[in-house]
Amino acid sequence: MWHGNTIKEVLKDISWQKAFAKPANFSHNIYEYVKHICCWRKFVLEYLKGNDTYSVEINSETNWITKYETSEASWLEALSELETNQTELVNAFGNFTDARLEEKVPGKKFNWYVMIHGLIHHDIYHSAQIAILKK
Repeated sequence: MWHGNTIKEVLKDISWQKAFAKPANFSHNIYEYVKHICCWRKFVLEYLKGNDTYSVEINSETNWITKYETSEASWLEALSELETNQTELVNAFGNFTDARLEEKVPGKKFNWYVMIHGLIHHDIYHSAQIAILKK
């Protein structure tokens, strides 16, 4: 990646204990960032599937999870969810043409180009926060 490590590389070798640790100067822990990334990937996937009524309320439990079990199983489930939605995104974009990039996202005021770039920038931004917490 031109910006640094992929999110998969950033998440490599993070123990479940470290994933749930929250330093005083951070609002979220690694687990919460991963779940947040998954939330917005699901948002894009739903629109790619034609579900133009799907929504995520800002500052909701869906957007920023606060109620969860701090366990190895929860951490592994979050990593699996991230891997699954990565595969789903790659598959969904497999037949996505360049011409569609300029099409308006159904029910939105912006086009697919903006949505896709927004998702990429979102992943990069939060993967950098995770990289800092990992240290």
